[in-house]
Amino acid sequence: MAALSRNSILGVVLTASLALGGCATPYGNGGYRDHGGYQSSDYGSARCQNCGVVQDIQQVYVQGEGHGTLGAVIGAVAGGVLGNQVGKGNGRKAATVAGAVAGGVIGNQVGKRSGSGDQPAWRITLRLDNGQYATVTQSEDPGLRVGDYAQVRGDHVYAM
Repeated sequence: MAALSRNSILGVVLTASLALGGCATPYGNGGYRDHGGYQSSDYGSARCQNCGVVQDIQQVYVQGEGHGTLGAVIGAVAGGVLGNQVGKGNGRKAATVAGAVAGGVIGNQVGKRSGSGDQPAWRITLRLDNGQYATVTQSEDPGLRVGDYAQVRGDHVYAM
């Protein structure tokens, strides 16, 4: 009987929490509604806080980011296998660990170097509506021209 009443109480609590969850505001910022970067002034006009006119676009080259994670994993496994071939008992365990660590470090460096090199990117300068300048460097071609109206979102520039 105690198990039945415990399950009944659990069911009521679960149902109540689901019902009350539907009453929560859909905005996770204290009920404030985000208007996507637009701000209303006292005069009723909407203005984008991070929008402006493209002043300059340059193709530049940036250092590529090699990813050494795969190299580190392969190096650690290979180093661990080779280290396991050395010694007996605790010496073998120590050699396995040392081989895995050394292999991981070496593999990480090899992986970083193999993926590096100069990569093309675009540096876009905008004069924002508030008078400030913003410069963004992104790897994707923005498809913009000088004089276009655009918005900065995160680390990219998008046409409006």
